[in-house]
Amino acid sequence: MNQLHPTMRRPPVALLLALAALSPLGARACTMAETGGLLPSVATQRVAGGPTVTTSALFNFSCTGVVLALLNGTPTLKGQLQAATTGLTLKNTTNSSYQIPYQIYSNTGYSTGYSSGALVVDLNGANLVGLLASGSSTNVPLYIATTPGPNIPAGVYTDTVQVTWTYANICEGLIGALGLCVGIANTGTSVRNLTISMTVSNDCTITAPPVAFGSAPLLAGFPTVSQNVSLQCSRNMVYTVGMSPGSYASGGRRRMASGTSRLAYDIFKVDNTVWGSADPATRAPGPAPATGNSVQTIPYSARIYQDQANPAPGTYTDNVVVDVSF
Repeated sequence: MNQLHPTMRRPPVALLLALAALSPLGARACTMAETGGLLPSVATQRVAGGPTVTTSALFNFSCTGVVLALLNGTPTLKGQLQAATTGLTLKNTTNSSYQIPYQIYSNTGYSTGYSSGALVVDLNGANLVGLLASGSSTNVPLYIATTPGPNIPAGVYTDTVQVTWTYANICEGLIGALGLCVGIANTGTSVRNLTISMTVSNDCTITAPPVAFGSAPLLAGFPTVSQNVSLQCSRNMVYTVGMSPGSYASGGRRRMASGTSRLAYDIFKVDNTVWGSADPATRAPGPAPATGNSVQTIPYSARIYQDQANPAPGTYTDNVVVDVSF
């Protein structure tokens, strides 16, 4: 009887060795990730008038172990793109009624668009096994472009798109007897979200025509020039407008120059005070919050001071900078 003991112990040793050979080393479940989706910061007038603002993003599905086909089930992987119920629109984070439409494309040329519900990945069998073998992954690139046109205020705009991954019979590890997965058999559904965002800043288009006093032999011959600064600024923007002292100011007055000669003048707001810049009290307020798509005007008058000596003949010029603060 003692001679039989070594023979009876060998099968369990052989079975343990076989199981050890079939067990995967360090196999982990398949994972999903997403990157990108941040559009560059732009001004409101770029959003309204173009060109389009673009960026890219990526949904990724990967398996870290060796992927094999099961004999009793076909490996499958589907990825479906789903937009929010409001469609492909970036919403203002403080007032969702302000929206920026955008489109998602499958190519870098922004010519082939994805619609909500599109099946962006549909792989099965050998195609999927070949792609995911040896730790490879599948990517869903998205190319995002805004649609010009909306008249919106400055702010942060965001949206969320989803990819729903549905996968089955993906074996990470080895195939055992009867086609069973010895390792991790992946089957399931996962919803992944990608946030698309863009920061929009205030902007203004300023039109300030030159001030031309004309020609005259004496100071009394120069007329008062009355005209407007015109501005088209971002929707809901509250602003003030300043005018710099010019290049040759002295003694609290603006001056024009012709060589070494000077000719004092100034620019006055409608209340007959000098229009300035550095002191907030001297700036001119915008007529009302801007509308974004209409021009607002601020009137002014320019006069040559009469309490100075007649200057030497010449062409007198100055340069005044108009600025907007908001």
